Amino acid sequence: MRFLRLLPFLFLLPAAAVPVVPGAVTPEVDNPTVYDPPPAQKLKTYYEALAKSGSVEEAARYEGEIYLILTRNASPTINFLMESASLAMEAEDTETARKALTRVTELDPNYAEGLARLATLAYDDGDLVQAESLLKRALRIEPRHFAAWTGLGLVREDLGDYRGAEAAYREALFLHPYLDGAKRGLIRMEARLDGLSL
Repeated sequence: MRFLRLLPFLFLLPAAAVPVVPGAVTPEVDNPTVYDPPPAQKLKTYYEALAKSGSVEEAARYEGEIYLILTRNASPTINFLMESASLAMEAEDTETARKALTRVTELDPNYAEGLARLATLAYDDGDLVQAESLLKRALRIEPRHFAAWTGLGLVREDLGDYRGAEAAYREALFLHPYLDGAKRGLIRMEARLDGLSL
């Protein structure tokens, strides 16, 4: 399950501390007049801060906040299914996880996180074409999804598309400069492409 180890936060999201972000105001319970930016605005702020983060620890805080937003859905049913899929993956019950995530993508075909998680299962099944298709769909919906870019790099690498893999890893690192899986992937691709050019 190389893909799942590469992207553990797709299923086991860490509880992240709320980072201090310029322009992002945390609402106070006893002060309803405090402005609470909408999720899209918060997401933009966190992505920008992540790209400029100065340490692994700082990046981890923004990454956690981004995933808290990405995994929320207006539908309680989808939220329940996503939680069920996470629990199933923890228990290594991939069939239950697959059923839950497939249902998620049927209920909301434009939910990027559901597509990205289903792609991990397709990859582990050895269905690289399906995994690539799901990841591309997820990235059309959320082009800043650095985990999906890293996953796409891994899929392309396994398909032998080394230049495509290199480009995907570079995109992931542009969005998240401390993403270890993408760093390792880029090193592998640079070494392989250097060897091919000799």
